[in-house]
Amino acid sequence: MAIIKVSTSVFSTIKTVERAVDKANRGDEIQLASGKYKESLTINQYVTIYAKEQDDVLLEGIIIIPKDVTVSFNNLTIQPTVQIYVEGKAIFKNCTLHGQLTSVILSLNGGFAKLSGCTVKHATDVGLALLNDSSATIRDCVFEHNGKAHILLEQSAITMTDSECHHSKHAFWIKTKSRVQTENVKLHRQTGTQVIVQNESQFSDIGSTIEHGSGNGIYATKNSVITLHGTSLSHHQLPQLWIQLSNLEANNCDIQHGMESGIMLREHAEAELNHCIIAHHKIANVQATVESRLNMTYSQVHSCEGVGVQVREKSIVNFIETTFAANVLSQLFVTENSICTLKDSVIKEGRQVGIFIEKSATCAVVDCIVAHNANTAMTAIGAELTVVNCEVINNKGNGILAVNDASVTVDLCKFFDNGMPHIAGKTNAFVSLNQCEFIRGKSIYMLDNSSLYLNDSKISDGEGVQIEVADRTKARIKNCQISNGTGNAIKALRDSTLHIHDSQISKHRMPQIVVNDSSLIFKNSELLEGDNNGFIIENNSEALIQDSFITKHLFPQVWIDLESTVELKSTLLTEGAESDIYVQNKSSVYTNNCIIRNDKFNFNVQAVNHSKIDLYKTTVENTFGEKFYSENNSFITQTLDEVN
Repeated sequence: MAIIKVSTSVFSTIKTVERAVDKANRGDEIQLASGKYKESLTINQYVTIYAKEQDDVLLEGIIIIPKDVTVSFNNLTIQPTVQIYVEGKAIFKNCTLHGQLTSVILSLNGGFAKLSGCTVKHATDVGLALLNDSSATIRDCVFEHNGKAHILLEQSAITMTDSECHHSKHAFWIKTKSRVQTENVKLHRQTGTQVIVQNESQFSDIGSTIEHGSGNGIYATKNSVITLHGTSLSHHQLPQLWIQLSNLEANNCDIQHGMESGIMLREHAEAELNHCIIAHHKIANVQATVESRLNMTYSQVHSCEGVGVQVREKSIVNFIETTFAANVLSQLFVTENSICTLKDSVIKEGRQVGIFIEKSATCAVVDCIVAHNANTAMTAIGAELTVVNCEVINNKGNGILAVNDASVTVDLCKFFDNGMPHIAGKTNAFVSLNQCEFIRGKSIYMLDNSSLYLNDSKISDGEGVQIEVADRTKARIKNCQISNGTGNAIKALRDSTLHIHDSQISKHRMPQIVVNDSSLIFKNSELLEGDNNGFIIENNSEALIQDSFITKHLFPQVWIDLESTVELKSTLLTEGAESDIYVQNKSSVYTNNCIIRNDKFNFNVQAVNHSKIDLYKTTVENTFGEKFYSENNSFITQTLDEVN
C-alpha cells in the first residue's frame, strides 16, 4: 500500500487528484495537501482520499464511483458541481459535503455509503438520495439546510445513529418499500413534515427526538409501518403522528405539546401504544377515524385543550391500565358506530365530561375509576354503554347520563358523592343496574319514556329524592335496599309505572314512596321507619301493594289522595305513629287478607271527602282507641266476621 501525495504547489510532481487516482493501485492512499482541487473523477478501484485533520482541503467537481469499487474520503470538504454518484461503496469520515452548486449532494444507485462525523448541507433539493436497493449507515453526522429533504429513499435502506437533521422541508422522505432505522437522532426545525413514510415502507426508531416542525412529526401512508421505542415528539403544527392506511407501534414514547393532535389514525390505520405519554395538544391527544384500530396499554393521556381521545367513523379502540386526566373537553369521545373498551383504567379530573359516547357507538368500561370530572362522568346519547365493576365518584355532574335511545347496563359498580344524580336517563333511555351501590347524592333520575331496571342493589344516604321517574317512564326494582335519605326514597310522576319486588325501603325524612299520576306495584317488600309517610298515592294514581310489610312511620303509613285507587293484599301494617291508612278526595282503598295494627293513634283507618275503603278478610286492631273514621260522604265497609 502506497501513499500518493497531491499538492497544488509548483514544486509538487502530482498536482491533481485525477492524476493520483490514475497512478494509484488497489488499496493506495491519496493524501491531499491544503488547497482547492477542482476535479472530474471517475474512480475505478479501491483507494482512500484524505487530508490531515489540520489541513484545509476543498474538493470541487464531479465524483463517480462505479460498481464493485470502494472509495474512502477522510477529513475533506467536498463541493460537487454535480451529485456524487455511487454505484459501488463510498465511505466518508469527518467530511463536509457542501451542496451549494448541486441539487443533490450524494446519490446512491444500487450503491452503499457509510458516513461518520460528517456534515451534509446546503443542497438545493436533497442531501442524500438512495435509489434502487441502495443502503447507507450514518453515525454522528449533521444534515442541515438542505432544500427539499435531507435524505430521500426509494426501494432502499438506511441506518442512522447519534445524528442530527435540521432546517429542510423534510428530514426523511421514505418512498416505496424502503427502510429507515434511527437511534438517538434529533430531527428538528423542518418546514414541512419531518418524516414521510410511503408505499409499504418502514421507519423504526429508538430514543430519538423529533420536535419543532411546521408540519407533521411523522406521516405514514399506504401500508407503511412505524415502530418507535423511547421516541419523543413535540411542538409540531400538524398532528405529530399521522398514520393513514398504515401501522404504528410505539413503546415508552413521549408525545407532547403539539399545536393540533398528538396521534391521528385514519383509513384503516392500526396502532399499538404501550407505556406512552400523550399530552398538551390543542385539538386532541389521540384521534382514531375512518375504521382505524387502536390498542393502548399502561399509558397516560392528559392535559389536552380539546378532547383526550376521539374515536370516530366505525373505529375500534381498546385501553388497558391507561390514565385519562385533565383534558379540557371530553376525556374520551366515541361516536359514529365506533367501539371502545376500557379495562383497569382511570378517567379523572377532566374539565368537562369523562366519557362521551353518541351516534350508535358502543363502549364497555370494566374495572375502572371515573372520578373528579367537572361534568358528567359518562354520557351516552343514542349509544350503548356497559359499565362493570367500576367506581364512579366525586364527579360534579351525573355519574351516568343516558339520552335519546341510549342503552346503559351497569353491573357491580359503586357510585358516590356525584354532584348530580348518579344515574340520569331521558328520552327513551334504557338503564339496567345490577348489584350496584349508590351512596350520597340523588341516585337515579329517569324521565320521558325511559326504562329503568334496578336489581340486587343498595342505595343510601341520598340528598333529596333517591329515585325519581317521570313522564311515562317504567321502573322495575327488585331485591334492593334503599335507606337513609334526606328526601323521598322513590317518586313516580306523570303517567309513569313503578314495580318494586323483594326490596326494603327505610329511614327517609320525607314520604318514602310518592306516586303521582302514575301506577305502582309493590310486592313482597318492606317499607319501614320513615320520618314521614310510607306511601303517598295521589292524583289519579293506582297502586297494588301485596305480600308486604309496612311499619313505623311518623305520619299516615299509606296516604291516598285525589281520585287515586289502592289495592292491598296479604299485607301487614303496624306500629304507625298516626293512621295506617288515610284516604281522601274521591279516592278508594280495597284490602284483602291484610292485618292493620295500631297502638299509638286513634283511628287506624280514615276516609274523608267522598272516599271509600273496602276491607275484605282484613284484621284491624287498635289498642289505643277507635279503629275507623269517615266523614263528608265517605264510607268504610268491612266483612264483619273478619274484623275484630
